[in-house]
Amino acid sequence: MSHTLKARYPSNIALVKYWGKYGNQLPCNPSLSMTLDKAYTQLQLTLSEKHNHQIEFEYYFEDKLNEKFGDRVLRYLQGQKEFSSLLEDYALRLESHNSFPHSAGIASSASAFSAISAVFLHATNPTLSQNDFNRQASHLARLGSGSACRSFYDSYVLWGHLEEIPESSNEYAVPLHEIHDNFRSMRDSILIIDEQPKLVSSSMGHRLMKNHPYAPARFRQGKEHSKKMIVTLKNGDFDAFISIIEREALTLHAMMMTSVDYYLLIKPGTVFMMEQIFQFRKETGLPICFTLDAGPNLHLLYPENIESEVQDFLEGYLQTHIKSIINDRIGLGGSVN
Repeated sequence: MSHTLKARYPSNIALVKYWGKYGNQLPCNPSLSMTLDKAYTQLQLTLSEKHNHQIEFEYYFEDKLNEKFGDRVLRYLQGQKEFSSLLEDYALRLESHNSFPHSAGIASSASAFSAISAVFLHATNPTLSQNDFNRQASHLARLGSGSACRSFYDSYVLWGHLEEIPESSNEYAVPLHEIHDNFRSMRDSILIIDEQPKLVSSSMGHRLMKNHPYAPARFRQGKEHSKKMIVTLKNGDFDAFISIIEREALTLHAMMMTSVDYYLLIKPGTVFMMEQIFQFRKETGLPICFTLDAGPNLHLLYPENIESEVQDFLEGYLQTHIKSIINDRIGLGGSVN
């Protein structure tokens, strides 16, 4: 006899970056993200009764057994006491599908671990209120992938303690509710510059922040930018929004380039498109800006009402400097049933 649960949770793009951690997946500075809509992980958990004490666990990604990521997920599950009874009592099979391609500049671990923590928490405690469920699932997801904790809420999400936000915490993320109309219908066009897997993982990048000569200044900057971004999201100031987001993106990559074991993830095409975005914004006065995760692909952020102008601009660089474009938008969070 078996039972099946399904979850669908989105990725998110950090506007203020989390880079550097301590303890058990705790952030060295607050971060603030925008939840995506079309970039998500669809996950199915099948629990089948068993009559032995052996762990039976399989993880399938895109219909193929993925032992490497499955081992990571199993270690994560074994580390959470909340899930111990499921591992003891059931044979577990996870089947995962992403709506977006690999190496697209979209945080796949964020959507994956938010879906994993949600489906297992629902399996163990299905009667939680939505607020309690989201907070507990966010805490649990953080232990698998830090950025995953921000994928449980719609719109804009804060992770990390700030005195100005009493409910904020390093342990889990919280939603931001006071959002100006200017930022309620944002678009995110993800510009695929390079499709190759990055050579240095985000986990390694976080480790290189330990003893980084500029780490203390970066952590102070991240905290100040989080405070300023919260004010900006309330008052609708596009100029401040653009300034914070682009400085955050460039600072993230500056930290990589100035680590003891320094490395470079941006590509010539990344720099070229940044310069074209600067020029387009200067010439048109339109409120567009870019950000990057730990990779070469750009996220171009802009309000819905200028979508046609931005798409016309991007069309001129498709195939020459941009391999493809994934058009996404601000999202509503996830669900499990």
